[in-house]
Amino acid sequence: MPPKPVSILITWDVDPSPRMPMEVKLRSLELANQLCNEFKIQSTFFVTANAEQAGPQSLAPLLAAGHEIGCHGLTHGNEEEYDRMPEAQQIDYIGQASEKLEQLTGRRPVSFRGPRVKISPVTLRLLAEAGYSCDSSICSQRVDFVSSNLVNTGWIRAPRRPYHPHAQDAFKAGDLPIWELPVSALVVPFISASLNILGLGFMKLYFRLLYAEARRTGKPVVYLAHPTEFTFGRQRTFSWHEFSPAYIRTHGFLVRNLLYRMDPDTWLQNTRQFFAYMAGFPDVQFLSTGAYTAQVLGERAH
Repeated sequence: MPPKPVSILITWDVDPSPRMPMEVKLRSLELANQLCNEFKIQSTFFVTANAEQAGPQSLAPLLAAGHEIGCHGLTHGNEEEYDRMPEAQQIDYIGQASEKLEQLTGRRPVSFRGPRVKISPVTLRLLAEAGYSCDSSICSQRVDFVSSNLVNTGWIRAPRRPYHPHAQDAFKAGDLPIWELPVSALVVPFISASLNILGLGFMKLYFRLLYAEARRTGKPVVYLAHPTEFTFGRQRTFSWHEFSPAYIRTHGFLVRNLLYRMDPDTWLQNTRQFFAYMAGFPDVQFLSTGAYTAQVLGERAH
């Protein structure tokens, strides 16, 4: 029998980025779209519904290219923490965000990623009730000390393959009617920040390991990036309030920005080389999270 394809899910988080001019935000999305089109990548753009760039002008080219628009929350503000928001507020925010994105795109979103990749079993239940088919807010086996999740013990024990979450534990398999698609990690997260900090050579080796695992187990390789990384440098100055316990609980330690080595243009060129490298492997298929859930997991469920 011919080998099964290895599914690669390229995902983009489209945050509000309030310090960035609108024309730069639009250019960021344009560059990400061009990069995907260059390698025939069908990807998912997780869009914050109230972000300035969440409009027909910016989303229409993505839809025309065949990309999926997923939901990345309503405001991405400090209050939108899906690991601890009250249920009533979650219902309100998910409802507003879903309705706005449907109005903008003409399609009800089916894929979700929480701001700052935070989620709870309550959120997953509400997403299932709202008609979502998948979430990608968990980074299984990621060990972190400085990001917005700090040391998330749930991530460490979460299943590596896609799974239906438990109604009382987002990091345990259960029977909620929604799929969790973990962002790939082997201690180090498979994300664009790792490419910047650790370099292209490391990420190529890392992908080879994940590709071998996917060949053996059938799990997808899930990559997370931000379009704005190609146009706007990381903040390297800090204010005292960013060291307060409340700020760190929400955003983590922003001193992590000092680890970044690449300027935006270099980051873009390295990402292009990395995408070309992944596309060159046998039996690779690039899918959006929604398409993967419907085409691969849907078939598996039947």
